[in-house]
This record gives sequence, C-alpha cells and structure tokens, in this order.
Amino acid sequence: MHYIAETLPRASRQAWSVMLGMLIPLAVLSVVGLVWLWPSSAATDRWDPAALAEGAEFTSGTVESIDLRACPDYESTGCGAITLDTGERSGTMYAPPEAIKTGIAAGDRIKVIVMDTAQTDPVADAITGGGQGSGEQAPGSDPTNEPTAADFVFVDFDRTISLGTLAFVYAALVILVAGLKGLRALIGLALAYAVMVWFMLPAVMDGKPAVLVGITAAAVIMFIVLYLAHGFSARTTTALLGTLFGILITGVLGALWTDWSKLAGIYTEETYILAWTDGLSMADLVVCAILIAGLGVLNDVTITQAAAVWELAASRPEASRREIFTSAMRIGRDHIASTVYTIAFAHAGGALTVLLLVAASSRPFLESLTLGEQAISVVSTLVTSIGLVIAIPATTLIAVLVVRSGTSAYSAAEP
Repeated sequence: MHYIAETLPRASRQAWSVMLGMLIPLAVLSVVGLVWLWPSSAATDRWDPAALAEGAEFTSGTVESIDLRACPDYESTGCGAITLDTGERSGTMYAPPEAIKTGIAAGDRIKVIVMDTAQTDPVADAITGGGQGSGEQAPGSDPTNEPTAADFVFVDFDRTISLGTLAFVYAALVILVAGLKGLRALIGLALAYAVMVWFMLPAVMDGKPAVLVGITAAAVIMFIVLYLAHGFSARTTTALLGTLFGILITGVLGALWTDWSKLAGIYTEETYILAWTDGLSMADLVVCAILIAGLGVLNDVTITQAAAVWELAASRPEASRREIFTSAMRIGRDHIASTVYTIAFAHAGGALTVLLLVAASSRPFLESLTLGEQAISVVSTLVTSIGLVIAIPATTLIAVLVVRSGTSAYSAAEP
C-alpha cells in the first residue's frame, strides 16, 4: 500500500526575518498603545441603573400570577397586574403593555427595580406615583410598607437561563465539530471581548483619541485571536499582517468620513445619555464601531486567502508567483463579492426596525439613508467593505511572496 505525504510549503529564513521585522514593531506599538491609552480608574467606574433613589435595588423576581382586570388602564393601554416574588419580598406590580404583548406568564423570571416606599426621595416619589415626603400615600401602598404595585418597576425579562443555554449549545457544537481549534477560537473570542470591555470602551469614555484606541484594540484582538485559534505559523502571520493593514485603512477612512459626514449627532436614546459624559464624542463612538464591525470579516477573508495561497502552492509546485497570485485572486474576488453583501445584510438585519420605519414614511428611501442613524450604517458598511477589498490583494501578495520564498517538500513513503 502506497500513500503520498504532502507537506505544505515552508517560508524561508529570509521571509521569516522580513515578516518578524514587520510584526515585532507592530506588536510593540500595540503594547505601547495599550499602556499609553489605558483608561484611568474613574473611567472604569460603573453606574448603577437602579441608583435612582435611596433604597432602590435592581433584582430579579418570579411571576406568580397575572390579572389583567386588576390594571385600571388595561382597556386603553394594555397593562396588567402581576404578583411577583423576588425571594426576599413579594407583592404586586403593573406590567407595561409591551410585556403583556410579549406573552408574559406565570413562572417567568423578570428584572425589576425594588423601590423602598419608606424613603422620602422625590425621585422615588415620582416613579412610584406617591409623595410620602409630603404626607401623600402612593397608590396601592400601605402604612406597613409591604410591597405593593408602587414598590416595583418593571425593567425587562430575565434571560440569563435562555441565553446561557444558547451560548452553551453554540460552544459545545463548535468544540464538537472543530475540536481543539474550536476551543482555542472560543477562548480567543472571550479574550477579545475582555479587551473591548476593559480597555476600548473605558478608554473612549475617558476621552482618549478614538482612532488610536480603536486601532490599538483591534490590533491586540487580532494578535490574540489569530495566533490562539490558528497557531503560530507563516500562514497565520501572513494573514495577521494583511488584517492589520486592513484595520489601519478602515480606521483612517472611518475617521475621515465620520468627520466629513458630520456623524456626531444624537440619534438614539443611548447616544442622548452618553452625550452628557464629559470628554466623549459621538464621532468617536462611530469610529470605534466601524473598526469593531470590520474585525470579523477581515479576519475571515485574510485567513482564507492565506490558506488558499498555501494550498495552491502545494498543489502546483512548478507555478510561478504570478500564476499563484492570479489563481488566488480569483478566489479572492469571490470572497469580495460574497462578503460585501454579507456586511450589508448584517447591517440591514441589525437596523431592520429602523428600515421598516423608513420604508413606511413618505420620504424617499435613498434620501432617508443619508439621515441620522441610517447614515452611520451606510458609512460603516462602505468603509468596512473598502478595508476588506484592499486587505484581500494585500494579504494575497504577502502570502505569495512568503510561500514562494521557501521550497515545497514532497515525500513518498511505503510502509
């Protein structure tokens, strides 16, 4: 029985010297940027959404029963009265119409703010509808301070179990199908989110330069994700260099078009809240969002392009660099064609409700795309796509130069 064992082409020592000569300074710059732009302790302070009044507490509770007739405004607003048990306290509250329409039922877990009606804070009085400080009694409250409809404020459903189960199923399938490489990819994903949560977002909140913060965070994430998931090799290093080049292009173009298009307005409730943060610019948030949105597709296409070049070089050892580049770019064009509309569909899916409102209005659809939040999505889609289109030939060229710097090793063995 005969078989042929094929070893993929190896990069020469000279090619490794050139790649490391480019990679090491980029790694050093990323670490320096991480240290220099690291947010102050004040920027990492978290605000509590339940800290509306003295005695307020953010917690979860279990719905025991629902009585639509007990809500005085049910016919006009669609609210409902809920009996709730938080473990430490129990009582009733009014659920908003959107919760009733969602299908809230007995046994559901919900997030609530527990209000202490014994307090005299005016904010608590406004929320609970009472005026304990002025001698008034909140609707449904009693002198014993037992929880009533005025003691709880509905926030949202508690989705810890449902989302946790979905995440577990996803992780299990990734590990089952992709094995150890899938596990390393999941670890890299967790570390990537750690970089965003503990560095990028607080640094932007701290007033650091958004473009530098975004590029630094993206570079650090790519160093972690690519090498952790795909291992340290010439092929991975080639893909990393192409990805970093695409990130740089995306960041620069994102900053230019965000400024040129004046995308620093307040278009949503979230941006309205953040607009009051000292040193924070809405344009900064747009740039960072563009960079993060482009990471996934850049990583995907550069890794695939590098792998394609290596496979082509292994299957055609007699081919020249020009021939391999031409063949690989035929694959790259397919990547560009498919990924460009993938990006567009991803943005459309994320903004579907907004697009529905735009389609239902009398304003021309294309004109609406140039306004407010839609303009941000358009700029993000186009800038990310430009970075992708440029990164593919750049990665292919680097890969061809590296793969043809060494020699292919083929051996036949007979057991």
